[in-house]
Amino acid sequence: MMYILPLLKRVLFWASLFVFTTASNAALSTDLHVAVATNFILPAKQIAQEFEAETGNSIQLSFASSGKLFAQIHHNAPYDIFLSADLIKPQRLIEAQKAEKTSLAVYAKGKLVVWSRSPFTATDLKTAISNAQHIAIANPRFAPYGVAAEESLRSLSLWEGSKEKLVKGESVGQAFQFAYSQNADIGLIALSQALSRPQLGYYLEVPTRLHKEIHQAGVVLSTTEKPVLAHQFMAFLMRADIQAKIAQFGYEHTIH
Repeated sequence: MMYILPLLKRVLFWASLFVFTTASNAALSTDLHVAVATNFILPAKQIAQEFEAETGNSIQLSFASSGKLFAQIHHNAPYDIFLSADLIKPQRLIEAQKAEKTSLAVYAKGKLVVWSRSPFTATDLKTAISNAQHIAIANPRFAPYGVAAEESLRSLSLWEGSKEKLVKGESVGQAFQFAYSQNADIGLIALSQALSRPQLGYYLEVPTRLHKEIHQAGVVLSTTEKPVLAHQFMAFLMRADIQAKIAQFGYEHTIH
């Protein structure tokens, strides 16, 4: 019994030390969870890799429509940063005290295009859209690029006549998949998506005068347990060299 007790004490000591160490490591975890709108998948992945290489901190990315991510954040999803495809949703989070006002930044300005796997039979934008039997767009209820698509169709006086042709995706990423899989003849998608597969399709740019500007904004969420790291990532995102790389993916430079 005298031998067993010291042994038991040692076992309990090492077990408690393991639990303490595990809890400490969890508390000190440097993982940053970033919620990202689907149009920004490719640049987000590259930016995350560069941030990890430069700082040694790891980034976890979650992609969905801005509307879906916005709803998840309202239901306390464990994100640290929200990179939306519009400015309105981050502003609403600030108003609801779910995001930090000082962290708000427009990290990209998006461009809308009409994309098809097949060559266009007409280079006139209105005719090219009118000729399509099925048109893929992101659902305007959830996705800012869907709002821009609807605004553009309305500006071209094509919205009413196109309603029966629309194939709506939850996000602009899904709209691109519909057009890519040819479940739709054309898709109104982000230029960045068209540039991601330049040899597999054709696109016509949609003039920005046909829709409101697509200001994509990011914000640090109030619930983050890593505010310093989250602000560091936002500063990294807005750095001149990173902004130049974002432009290479099909976005316009932003002024801050």
